Amino acid sequence: MDIKSIENIISVERLGPYLKRHNNNFNLAVQHYKANIDISKAFYPLLSILEIGLRNSVNNQLVRKFAFQELYHDPDFVRIVTRFQLEKISDAKKAIKKGNKQITQGRIISELSFGFWTSLFDSRFERSLWKNLRLSFPNCPKKIRKRKTISSKLNGIRKLRNRIFHHEAITWDLTVLMNYRDEIIQVIDWLDKFLIDWCSDIFDLAETIELKKKIIEGR
Repeated sequence: MDIKSIENIISVERLGPYLKRHNNNFNLAVQHYKANIDISKAFYPLLSILEIGLRNSVNNQLVRKFAFQELYHDPDFVRIVTRFQLEKISDAKKAIKKGNKQITQGRIISELSFGFWTSLFDSRFERSLWKNLRLSFPNCPKKIRKRKTISSKLNGIRKLRNRIFHHEAITWDLTVLMNYRDEIIQVIDWLDKFLIDWCSDIFDLAETIELKKKIIEGR
């Protein structure tokens, strides 16, 4: 493909930061853009294990707390949460109906966004939910198993996740990306002490970053 075709497909605006990074060297900018896709792809196994593990662990603790399998109809749960959570639940139900599927607890859990699950660790739920939700992380040392710590880590990961899933640039600082990797792995480990060993064979982010390092640095 020639330069014009790439610009038309990717857009000049999206390529702009890469061109600036590489002093308007179009070839280096495009190679960096592709490297960004590869590294974003390498984050997927980490984010997938974390997101699915988190939502199921949190849901299990909520069901235990409210002793009601149809949790999202439970009046006590509905009284505790805010408009944000209720709207997310409503959106999930609409999406399930739109797919001509029966609304079930499992489908609601799967449809709810990562932002929904991370929001349950906000400070407003310190007294109402945290006592139960902390048990979602049985492998987290008690001295650091604080709502504020968990919330901060999850929200940082959520921001990275959203950038990746919206196809944005994440590869300006590779040290920061490795820190994110370590944060995600730490939270996964907190969910279950055997989980990392079980899925470590599909985690290749470090290798991908090392492979693309020269391209990103323009060497």
